[in-house]
Amino acid sequence: MKRKIILAAVAAALSLFSIHAQAEADPNFYIYLCIGQSNMEGQGTIEDCDLAPDARFQMMSTLDCGTRKQGEWYRAVPPLARCDTRLCPADYFGRTMVANLDEGKRVGVVVVAIGGIKIDLYDPDGWQSYVNSMTESWQISAVNAYGGNPLARLLECAKEAQKSGVIKGILLHQGESDAYSDAWIQKVKKVYENLLSELNLNAADVPLIAGEVGGEDQNGGCAHANPVINRLPKTIPTAHVVSSVGCTLQSDNIHFDSQGYRKLGRRYAKEALSVLGIDADIDEDEVPEVDVTEPVDITNRFTYCWSNSENVTTGSDGTLIYNAAQWGGLACWLGGADWSAYSKIVFEFAEPATVETKIVVMAGAGNISSSASAGANNVELSFDGNGVTNVSQVALQTSNSATVKISRIYLMRKATTAISTAKVENQSDDNLPAYNPAGLPVPGTATPGIVISKKRKVLKK
Repeated sequence: MKRKIILAAVAAALSLFSIHAQAEADPNFYIYLCIGQSNMEGQGTIEDCDLAPDARFQMMSTLDCGTRKQGEWYRAVPPLARCDTRLCPADYFGRTMVANLDEGKRVGVVVVAIGGIKIDLYDPDGWQSYVNSMTESWQISAVNAYGGNPLARLLECAKEAQKSGVIKGILLHQGESDAYSDAWIQKVKKVYENLLSELNLNAADVPLIAGEVGGEDQNGGCAHANPVINRLPKTIPTAHVVSSVGCTLQSDNIHFDSQGYRKLGRRYAKEALSVLGIDADIDEDEVPEVDVTEPVDITNRFTYCWSNSENVTTGSDGTLIYNAAQWGGLACWLGGADWSAYSKIVFEFAEPATVETKIVVMAGAGNISSSASAGANNVELSFDGNGVTNVSQVALQTSNSATVKISRIYLMRKATTAISTAKVENQSDDNLPAYNPAGLPVPGTATPGIVISKKRKVLKK
């Protein structure tokens, strides 16, 4: 009898513990699930202004990606999907949300998206046959990065996220592949309702917010999908649609450029804020300020290794610990970034390297590199007029297998003090010297650019 009482007491204690653990989810941590194809995974160039989001905006890594581990929360420095993705709508969705919510509130995103997919990828009954029909190796590789079942990975991470906060919405950007009939609408409805059911959510509390694809005003190659996308609310009462009018596209007329992603992300946020009863005044075209006098820290961009025998982790003090193979590579994917405004890249080591280290920059004009001998505290590569306008990847290599501890990786600008705030007398804005966003002088006073007028930054058009 005594034993039964003890067991009952233990069971009650465990039950209370379980209830307490579930209750630890922060009601002020608003979580949004983000699904779709290439425009949701992100195809925009990640620029200086994109690298310092508010710490209240976080992302859950939905796969192991360098120092990021599946199911863990991190500051939402792009990329938010996979290591090889770029700027996406969720980036400025989250930043705009936290900028318009009370200081005590945080926002987190959980992104599972793959380029070129149909909505069938998220269909609980049809995903397997759809995956089996794939023929493109890059698409199959992306599916495999999510354990071969992106829907299951989304649900797994969403349930993990619910331990930390409250799911407040589902963001969808998909349709370039198949949003051309009402059949797509019915499939989206099924996907949405399945997610709500699997996660024990109410539609009234968790709206579906879908974005238009590139529009006719931008000669969008899939713009004819937008009339179908705009019919979603007729079938799904809790669906909302975000306009893409004015969101600029890249030369392929399919993917938004960085400016377009920022604008579209802010529109997603405005809609989500409206659902929360907040009428936010949002500058859709704002470009976040960058301190041109400071180095550009890109440490968090180095997320993967070239060799399967290598790995990178984060130490307790925040250093990157690169367990290197001979001539492997700790890499950063940039996908065509323009580095013409920078003079050099520097890797600072937390302790002297025990082997020769080498920086390799893969650019359109050819690879450039620079080495440092064993025992060096850093290695740097000066660009010195080399073509760095189309940089695809950057990597740190070692001459032998070794462990390299990296405290910081950063870029230096060519002109760190180009913009002067000195008082200017008797000059109109039209006659003031102008600078580009990187702080470099723009020849001629008649050229558009940024000027300093009465200690204010003014855009001269």
